[in-house]
Amino acid sequence: MADETNPHLNFLVLPIDGMTCASCSARVKQSIEGIDWVQSVDVNLAAEQAAIGFNGPAVDAEKLISTIEDAGYNIRTRTSEIVIPGFSDPTMISSLQSAFSEIPGVGNSHFNPANEILSLTYIPGIVPVRLVEKTIAKETGIKVIWREQTSGIDEEHERKSLERIQKQFRDSVLSIVSAIVVFVATMPHFFPFIESVPAYARHSLAFILTTWVLFGAGHSILKGFFHKLKPGKSDMNTLVSIGAGTAWLYSTIVMIGGFILPQIFVGYPLFFDSAAFITGFILLGRSLEARAKKQTGLALNSLLKLQPDQARRETNGSVEIVETNQLKSEDICIIKNSERIPADGVLLSDHSEIDEAMLSGESLPVTKEKGQLVLTGTINTGSEIKFRVLKTGSETALGQIVQWVRQAQNSQPPVQKLVDKIASVFVPIVIVVAFVTLLVWLISGQGLSLSLMHFINVIVIACPCALGLATPTAIIVAMGRAANSGILVKDASVLEKLLHVDTFLFDKTGTLTEGKLSFEKSIVLKGDEDNLLAVAASLEKHSTHPIAKAIIKETESRNLKIANLEKADMLTGFGIKAVLDGKAIGAGNKKLMQAMGVTLPEDIDTQIETLAGLGMSLVFIAREKELLGLIGLADSIRSEAQIVIAKLHLHKMETAMVTGDAEKTARHIANLLSISEVYAEQPPQMKSGIVKKIQEKAKTVAMIGDGVNDAVALSQADIGIALAEGTDVAVEAADLVLLRPDLNLLLKIKNLANRTEKTIKQNLFWAFGYNVLMMPSAAGLLYLLFGISFNPAFAALAMALSSVSVVTNSLRLKRAKIDN
Repeated sequence: MADETNPHLNFLVLPIDGMTCASCSARVKQSIEGIDWVQSVDVNLAAEQAAIGFNGPAVDAEKLISTIEDAGYNIRTRTSEIVIPGFSDPTMISSLQSAFSEIPGVGNSHFNPANEILSLTYIPGIVPVRLVEKTIAKETGIKVIWREQTSGIDEEHERKSLERIQKQFRDSVLSIVSAIVVFVATMPHFFPFIESVPAYARHSLAFILTTWVLFGAGHSILKGFFHKLKPGKSDMNTLVSIGAGTAWLYSTIVMIGGFILPQIFVGYPLFFDSAAFITGFILLGRSLEARAKKQTGLALNSLLKLQPDQARRETNGSVEIVETNQLKSEDICIIKNSERIPADGVLLSDHSEIDEAMLSGESLPVTKEKGQLVLTGTINTGSEIKFRVLKTGSETALGQIVQWVRQAQNSQPPVQKLVDKIASVFVPIVIVVAFVTLLVWLISGQGLSLSLMHFINVIVIACPCALGLATPTAIIVAMGRAANSGILVKDASVLEKLLHVDTFLFDKTGTLTEGKLSFEKSIVLKGDEDNLLAVAASLEKHSTHPIAKAIIKETESRNLKIANLEKADMLTGFGIKAVLDGKAIGAGNKKLMQAMGVTLPEDIDTQIETLAGLGMSLVFIAREKELLGLIGLADSIRSEAQIVIAKLHLHKMETAMVTGDAEKTARHIANLLSISEVYAEQPPQMKSGIVKKIQEKAKTVAMIGDGVNDAVALSQADIGIALAEGTDVAVEAADLVLLRPDLNLLLKIKNLANRTEKTIKQNLFWAFGYNVLMMPSAAGLLYLLFGISFNPAFAALAMALSSVSVVTNSLRLKRAKIDN
C-alpha cells in the first residue's frame, strides 16, 4: 500500500451502511485494500464512510461495488432529480431507463413525462456527472446540466420552461395561420376570389409557407425524428415527421411535376395544407399540454415557495439580513409579525401565535410557548419573536414534506408498468399498420392520392402521448391535492392499496384520544400524594411518553422537588426502573410490579377496577417490593373520532383498537366509540403480531398510530398511517402521514384514492379507446362503410387534443369533492 498522505492520489468518499463495530470497519477496509488499483483506505465507523485513495482519473465502479457487497455491506445511495426539458415521449422512457441501468453505480431510474423529471438513484462519487449528462443527451437529444436536488424551486428551469411553452404557442399560432393561407391558396373552388391568381403563384406560396412551418416552426419535431433515426428508434416525433413529411414531399413532387409535365400531373391534389395543419396542431397540442402539465405541479411549487429567501440573524447583539441557505444550527433569528419562519427551531420568546395552515391545513393559529418547536414556512401572526435554529434546508419538516411529495409524484402504480410496455412498442406497430394500409389501398386500385391520405391519417392520428400521460398526471395532481389537505402519501401504490383496505386498526393514546393525559386521581398507600408524584416524576423524566409528560406537568405545577437519577432503565411494555438512595424503584404497569416482586394489597383491586372502568390509565409506583401507590391519568377522546368510526362502519369497514393499556381502560374508550374488537395490554413487540393475526383472516389492514410503540406495527400493516405529531420513527415507518391530528383526514384520503382510481381508469379508457376507434377510421373504415374520409389536418387536431384531454381530466382532481 502507498502512503495514505500521498498528495497525488485522488480520493473517493463512499457512505457505507451496515457497519456496527470496529470489526465491521476492519473487514470493509481489508476488502477494499484487496483491489489492485486502491492505494489507501480510511474507514470511519462513526461517519459510516470510507475514504479511498487511488491513482488515475476514474475507478472501476463495478469492482468496487461488488467487493463491498461481497463483504456483506451496502454503499448508501442518493436520489437526485434531473429536469429534461421538452422530453415527454412515453415511447422512449424504457430506452432511457435501460441506458441508465447499464451504468455501474446507478441503482434505479424513473422518468415521469408529466413533469419531465428523471429520478436517479445512484452512488455518490462513483457515477460521473458527465456520463449522466452524456447518456441523457444520447437518448433524448437534449443537453442538460445535472445539479444536486435542493428543496427550492429551480428558477432557471422555470424560466426556460415558460419561454419554451410561449414559443411553442407562438409557433403553433403562426403555423395554423400559415396553414389557413395555404388551404385558401390551394382550394380555389372554395374561394373563387383567388382564381384570378395564377396556379404557379398560389402553389409556390403554399410551398414556401409549408416549408417554413415544417422546417422552421416544426424544427424541434424533425430534430427529434432524426435523432431517433440514427440508432433505429422511434417516438412521437417519428409519427408526426413521417405524416407531415410525406404530405409535404408528395405535394412538392406534384407541384414541380405540374410545372414541368402538367399533362401527367393534372388532377393530383396537393396536401400542403395538411402538412402545415398537422405541424401547427401538434405544436398547439404540445403547448396546451405543457401548460396543463404545469398546473399539475402547482401544489408542490406552492410548498417550495413557503421558505423565505432571506432571514434576520442576530450575532453578538447586531442583526443582519442573510440568505436563508446561509443559516446553520444554533443561529438566532428574529421574525417580525406576518413574516415566514426560515428554518425549524426552538422558540426563545415567551409565546406567540403561529399560522401553520400552509403545512398542516389547521385553519386557526397555534399558540406556541417558549421552548416549543416552530417550523419552516409557517407565519408568525403575533408580535416579534426570536428562535434558535435547529434544522435548515432539506432537513426541515418542510424539506422532508417536499421530498416525500416529490417521491410520491414520481412513483408508479402497478398499472403504469403495463402501460409503459405497451407505449414502448406502440410507434413501431403504428408505422407497420400505416404501411399495410397504404399497400392495401394501392392494391385495391383506389389511386395514390386516396391511399396516401389514409396512410398519413393513420400515422398522424395515433397518440401514444395520451397513454403515457394517463397515469402520471393523475398521480401528480392527487399527491398535490393530498399535501394541500394535510396528508402526505409516500408512494402512488398506497392509493391503490387503500381501495382494498377493509379493516382499520387504531392505536388508542394519541390517536383515538388527544394523547394529552392529565392527572386525575391517586391511590396513596405509603407517604403522601406529593411524595408519590415526586418519585414517579424522577423516573418519568427519562421518558417522552404522554404518561411521563402528564406526571411531570403535575409535579411542576406543585413545585415539587424531583430527584436526579444517574441511570434509568426503560423496559419496553413494562415501565421504568432505577435506583434511588440505594433502593430499587419503578413506575409502570402491573407486569412491572410482578417483575419487581411487588405484592398488591387484596383490598386495592376494587379501586383499580373503578379507575380503569372510567377510562383512566394507571401507573403503579413501587420501592423495593412495596407498592407506594397508583396514579390515575385521564385522556379525552378526539372530538371527531366517534363520527369517523361511524362513517367507516357505514361503508362496511371493520374497526379495531390495540393498546398497551389495561383491559377495562381500553374497553371504556372502545365502547364509547362503538369499537367491538379490542386488543388490550399489548406491548410494542406484540402489536405487529396483532396486525398479522388480523391479516391471517384474509383482511387488508390499515394501522393508525402516532408513537415509537407503533412503528413495527405500522411497517407490518398493509398500509401504515402515522400522525405527524407522533415521533419521527413512526412517521418514517408509515405509508401515509397525517400532518395534523385530525381523523377526518382518513375519510379524505379514502375518497381521494377512489377519485384518483376513477380518473386513471377514465384516462386509460380514453387513451386506449381513442386509438382503438380512431386508427381503423383513419385507415379508411368510414370510407368503406359510408364513403366518408377526413383530411389529415383533422387527424392531427384529434391527436393533439387527445393528450390535452387526458391532462385536463386529471386536473379535475384539484377540484374534486373529497370531504364527504
